[in-house]
Amino acid sequence: MDTQLIISDVDGTLIDQTEEISQAFNELSEKVKAEKIPFTIASGRCYSELKAFIEHFNIQLPVVVNNGAGGVQNGKLIWSNLVDPFMVKEAMLCADRMDMVVVTSDGLTDIAYRHNAYIQRQIEKFGRYNRFHIPLEHEWEDLKIQKLLLIDPEKPGRIDEVLKHLEPYKEHLNIVQYDARSADIMAKDSNKAMGIINVAKALQIELANVMAVGDAQNDIEMIQQVGQGVAVANAKDELKQHADYVCENKNAAGVLEAVNKFYETAI
Repeated sequence: MDTQLIISDVDGTLIDQTEEISQAFNELSEKVKAEKIPFTIASGRCYSELKAFIEHFNIQLPVVVNNGAGGVQNGKLIWSNLVDPFMVKEAMLCADRMDMVVVTSDGLTDIAYRHNAYIQRQIEKFGRYNRFHIPLEHEWEDLKIQKLLLIDPEKPGRIDEVLKHLEPYKEHLNIVQYDARSADIMAKDSNKAMGIINVAKALQIELANVMAVGDAQNDIEMIQQVGQGVAVANAKDELKQHADYVCENKNAAGVLEAVNKFYETAI
């Protein structure tokens, strides 16, 4: 395989749940920059939450944001797949009635529906979700939302009630439920595989020459779509079943392992 592009997930792949930068992460970024490896990221995060990673790796290529619902290059959206504003309203109000955390994203930034204890902890620990807005009645129809993140920090399982409420609209949505406490809601056809297709098309690279690395359910379509699908050692078993290669190492050390194994630097 002639690897011409490497795409990595971020959370659970480049970094672990502590979000601390590891030695392997630094080794990987230095290798990418020194050897001019064509490297980019595909994440469930928005651009503002990826900016530090983009700068760390000096990424100039398009970046996949919001699980493929958007693409960003040089700080500007290059594609955007939006959720129907009516469905956004239905999901947000249903979740809010149960005091869940609701965070929306237009691709570039995140906005929390309202402030609460969970949001405050995220602000203090990670500096995220520090913008809030409750739409006025006339604003709903003009919302440009790529992704809704629902989190229930109090009572596991209530996410299912929101998803049941959205059942009539499921053919128009792509819902990724990570566990009993969290789920992403996007428009249909918004996934990392479509994101990678858009990036490869923009770069005029065949998907057979792309390597993708991930760890979770929202990475399955991505690693299935490319020539070399890789799972880091800490990946979910469901993802490993679809991988062409399972790393011996976790997180960034696993990504570095895959890069060393499958990418040949031009001499």
